[in-house]
Amino acid sequence: MIIDGSYFTGVLSLGIIWDTNDDSPTRTAERDNLQSYIDLYERKYLRLVLGGSMSREFIEYLSSGKDDVTKWESLKEKLSVRGYSPVANYVYFRYVRHCGVKQTPVGTVYASDDKKANPNVLLVSAWNDMVQMNNELYDFLVSDKEYAGFSFDSTMVECINGMGI
Repeated sequence: MIIDGSYFTGVLSLGIIWDTNDDSPTRTAERDNLQSYIDLYERKYLRLVLGGSMSREFIEYLSSGKDDVTKWESLKEKLSVRGYSPVANYVYFRYVRHCGVKQTPVGTVYASDDKKANPNVLLVSAWNDMVQMNNELYDFLVSDKEYAGFSFDSTMVECINGMGI
């Protein structure tokens, strides 16, 4: 819909090479797993920042393949900036949190025993960066009467820290 695996580079790197023709079973499984997170959490993100009704309208528009509604194209553009997408940060947060991965200078480390890699630094950074983007998104939605009736969940603009407070 809005993002794909190519958004997960730089500070949001998951170590998954998205745009290659290498169709090894492992790489295919990694891409499919990430895509399943994108499919699920992109929709959840939209529901949290737009509310149920408006998110359904937006998702229907995106699914239709049309590109002639200025209201929705402006919103899509706001959410899909490479390197600055709150949707990508939200998906990244959920993926790292659920998959137990840790980004290191030599790549992503997946925990394989009880001594799991601690992803808190990555999670806190990704979430708080998303909060900053969400504040800008909120201002964008409030400033345009086209989006009247959106429902922004307050948890989407609350920063977190490594201690859970």
